[in-house]
Amino acid sequence: MAQPSAKKLQEQGVALFRKGKFEAALEKFNEALQAAVDQPQQAAEIYNDLGVTYKQLTNYPAAYQALDEAMTRFTQLQEKKGQAQTLGNRASVYEAEGRLDEAVETYKQSAAMLEEVGESEMAMYVWQAISKLRTKQGQYIAAIGAYEEGIENMPESSLKRKVLQQILKLPGGMLGLSGAGKETDQDK
Repeated sequence: MAQPSAKKLQEQGVALFRKGKFEAALEKFNEALQAAVDQPQQAAEIYNDLGVTYKQLTNYPAAYQALDEAMTRFTQLQEKKGQAQTLGNRASVYEAEGRLDEAVETYKQSAAMLEEVGESEMAMYVWQAISKLRTKQGQYIAAIGAYEEGIENMPESSLKRKVLQQILKLPGGMLGLSGAGKETDQDK
């Protein structure tokens, strides 16, 4: 009987993770890692998944170790999108530990790298994470600013950008924030 591929094992791990079965996911990711010995891209992705899983289990040292390994591998592969995702996952570990300023800075690095490689929609999710974090801190102006930053870096022609810009005009106008509700020449 043939052994399942690293990719198949990783997919099984992701399915277990999504069901909240983190210990079982961890085992599956470790199996996948052993099967990915000659697959550097796959191994990097699996280390990233391990980092996220360890975070869910609140084993932060193991999460950092797995994410460091993922980053090293993605860097060797010159895979910027993987590096950006790993940074975003590292930021979420910082956030879980309450290291909020480090989380924000790391999220910003992740967003910038995602924008650099043309992943503006993924970058928008990172900016939303920053916005939520700032809201939790009671830094509402910074929260709106982070959201606006994400929108501004989306492609001009993006329907999502236009819709989000319209949504942002409402609370900005109601709060009386300068700049938050102003139309620009691009909006007209």
